[in-house]
Amino acid sequence: MSSRSGTPGDPAPGRPGYRAEPSCDPGRIRVFPAPVPAELRALGDDVRAAHWPVRLAFRSSRTALLDTLCRWQTLRALAYVHLLAARPGDGRLPVDLRVVPGPEAVGDPGLPELLARLEQAAAGLPADLLDAVVCDVGGLLAGHPFAASVLAAGLTADSRPGDQDEAVSRAVVLTGYWYEVPGLRGALALAWSANLFVRSWLEWSRRFVYGDPAGGIGITSDPRPPRPAASALPEWAAPLLDRVERGPGQGDGPGR
Repeated sequence: MSSRSGTPGDPAPGRPGYRAEPSCDPGRIRVFPAPVPAELRALGDDVRAAHWPVRLAFRSSRTALLDTLCRWQTLRALAYVHLLAARPGDGRLPVDLRVVPGPEAVGDPGLPELLARLEQAAAGLPADLLDAVVCDVGGLLAGHPFAASVLAAGLTADSRPGDQDEAVSRAVVLTGYWYEVPGLRGALALAWSANLFVRSWLEWSRRFVYGDPAGGIGITSDPRPPRPAASALPEWAAPLLDRVERGPGQGDGPGR
């Protein structure tokens, strides 16, 4: 990490966890994570875990439950990225992040307040980071030939299933919902993309210090897929899309 300040590529004030540089796509950036402290890295595996359903059911109550789980997991992963980027963040946030989404936990009366806190942290991310997550969603929704398999495999692996049978059940159920309930695809893709962003951030921070000095390595696809239309995403994604649309703001630093 350079000791200079105010030069292109340096981490912005208040965002010591990463720096960003322009990519080959005009107006888009690549993200280079800083090394992650051990205690924050240890939270990374737990943050990607969720108790996804193990049985298919197409009643409206069950699809609404899955939508809530997707929202919870998306906000949870993005709130963790907030910690990675801001370093340090809200002292209460690590406690909130350790609550694992699951069908039983959805009935907790404190869930609305928990989701509100996670949403505040997620929507407070710099626009460039949120845009990277949303654009990866676009890649999955834009006719990806293996979208269902990619999504089911990723979310199932991250969920830390208790045994092989549970892993298979989760993968089958997630694949079934993708094909049979198209209205859930945007929510599922957001949860998948947010988890992927966390996984990529931790992997690059482990292998490189602010990226490969030979040319730089970002943590999302380059060139980036097109951003999906708002209509392809769930209503609860509106605050995240609004942050992306507003673009760089105070505290985002130069060039963002």
